[in-house]
Amino acid sequence: MGEVISFLPSCEFYFNLGMTAFSKHRYRQAVIYLKRAQSLAKTDDDFVFANCQLAICLQYAEQYYEAIQCLEKIQPAYEKQHPEIDYFLATCYAFNNDFEQSLTAVKTYLASGQTDFKAEAKTLLSQLVRA
Repeated sequence: MGEVISFLPSCEFYFNLGMTAFSKHRYRQAVIYLKRAQSLAKTDDDFVFANCQLAICLQYAEQYYEAIQCLEKIQPAYEKQHPEIDYFLATCYAFNNDFEQSLTAVKTYLASGQTDFKAEAKTLLSQLVRA
């Protein structure tokens, strides 16, 4: 008989599987793994991070409505600690042709003072203002 290997699933394990699938353009598989990672998150930060990555993956799979739902679900509770949610929402709204919502979200992100996606947000803002 073979050796028994114990396995305790974790958020990090499924997150890594999801990101590997994402990098190989296997978006449906990545969504499954990232949903599992989200369900196993032990901290708020891990939950938000897995959720944001899930939304990005859904966006790449052209499931914009699902990506928006994913982010809108966590926005009220985590927006202050994680303003990047507003940036991700802005991009999803833009892809979904909801330019007013996108403009509002990108302005909210830029007003937060967070700089992680500042350049991208400014580019999106300039594109939205021209539209």
